[in-house]
Amino acid sequence: MNKYLSVILVVLALFITGLFFSYRILETPPGITVDEAAFGYNAVLLAETAHDQNGRFMPVFVLSINGGDWRQPVSQYYLTAIFKLFSPSLLSLRLSTVAVLLTSAYLTYFWLSKVLDKKAGLIGSLVFLTTPLVMIQTHMALDNIFPVPFTLLWLIFLWYFSKTKSLKYLVLAGISLGINFYTYKAMRATVPIWCLLTTVYLFRGLHGRYTKKDLQIFFKRTLFFCLGVLPFFAIIPLLEQKYPGAVFNSQGFKWTSVYDFLYPYLSSFDPSFLFIRGDETVYHSTGVHGMLLLSTLPFFLIGLYRAVQKRGFWTFFIAVFLATPLLFGFVNSVHRASRLMAFIPPFVAITTLGLLSLWEIRNKLLHGVLIVSTIIMFAINYFDFVNYYWYTYPKFVSEHFLPANSVEDAYKYLSQVSAKNSLTPYIEVSSRKADGETGNFLEAAYFDQVILRWQPGDSLPVGSILMAKLEHQPKMKTIGNSIHGYYFFLNEEENIIDL
Repeated sequence: MNKYLSVILVVLALFITGLFFSYRILETPPGITVDEAAFGYNAVLLAETAHDQNGRFMPVFVLSINGGDWRQPVSQYYLTAIFKLFSPSLLSLRLSTVAVLLTSAYLTYFWLSKVLDKKAGLIGSLVFLTTPLVMIQTHMALDNIFPVPFTLLWLIFLWYFSKTKSLKYLVLAGISLGINFYTYKAMRATVPIWCLLTTVYLFRGLHGRYTKKDLQIFFKRTLFFCLGVLPFFAIIPLLEQKYPGAVFNSQGFKWTSVYDFLYPYLSSFDPSFLFIRGDETVYHSTGVHGMLLLSTLPFFLIGLYRAVQKRGFWTFFIAVFLATPLLFGFVNSVHRASRLMAFIPPFVAITTLGLLSLWEIRNKLLHGVLIVSTIIMFAINYFDFVNYYWYTYPKFVSEHFLPANSVEDAYKYLSQVSAKNSLTPYIEVSSRKADGETGNFLEAAYFDQVILRWQPGDSLPVGSILMAKLEHQPKMKTIGNSIHGYYFFLNEEENIIDL
């Protein structure tokens, strides 16, 4: 009975969490980015035709945004699966990352419950869920959040190996890192470092005098880890030949000086960036809240101290946290929090260890006061962030986003009226160009065929409906209400049933 109750409580907690993170998901941010639209557009095409926008059959990488950017395969095909299961829309596009969040939150709970105990798992999952960058990335259908679940799987499999010494967990850890390499571009500079750290961990984990037998064990373990991860690296030359620049973009790795190399690395640990200002771009930060919750800072520092004392696996967590942006100097990534999602799991683990120190205080009065004050401090800090993010942030950044909600309503209305009355849909050329990638996504989502284009001055055939940002058209009659500046027209001889 307790087992079933636990399952029910976990499902209920995930359901409530999903509702919370879905709140205002279409209003904050107030629109859609070009990258979200490109992911959505190709997900619709792949789900319906198995071909991308360039006509390629099930490509590993999708070239998008006028040939200027490659879509990463993990996030692209995840969205494709979502659109296979659910009707494509802006809502299903955005909700797809909520599912990634819930998976990551559960994996965080599971992982820390194994490493420490269930109380730590609960605290750790709450620390994860109250991380500002997690909320921001969950509200955008981008690939930035995808490294998190695969990072957690890598750490979980390494922990299982440390307890069981079963080599299958090393293979699974390697596979997790290999997949992670293709979740997000920033992981190209992260996964190699983590592979090296894993190898060092396997060597240090021998706890012997490094005899011949010890070295044989080390090489055997390393071999099994490589069996998991190396295929993902071995295929790179073939991928670069077929998809030039998709794995390593045209900028490549640049070296100018040791100072230029160290600056991006050290900037990744700038406290004002991590806990106050956040990402330098408006898409990934409020500008007044850090990527990490400010109230976690003292407990992270306490956790660091305790992790050093505990050594073992905790030393490994510290190394993962500190080494994650080591190669960012090659790509000049400065104050880009959205590229640092991968070090949130080790941060959460170390912070959780610091928070657990509250339970070691023997004075009951002091113990109670500190726990209550910590909860209040966290609550005030977090709800200050979400209140600002939900209601104030959208007002300041609206000019950076195409208001896709209302644009979607226009395309949806055109689709419904044309289908109900068997009309051929048209859209005015300049209006369609203004919608860009968002228009591509909405057109693919709501129409079986490409919408025909109409130029001002052209006649509109009988049996057609036009959507345009032009209030009056000669020899046409208006139907319905305008939607986001769009007006809908019929040939003056046409009679239809409106919605």
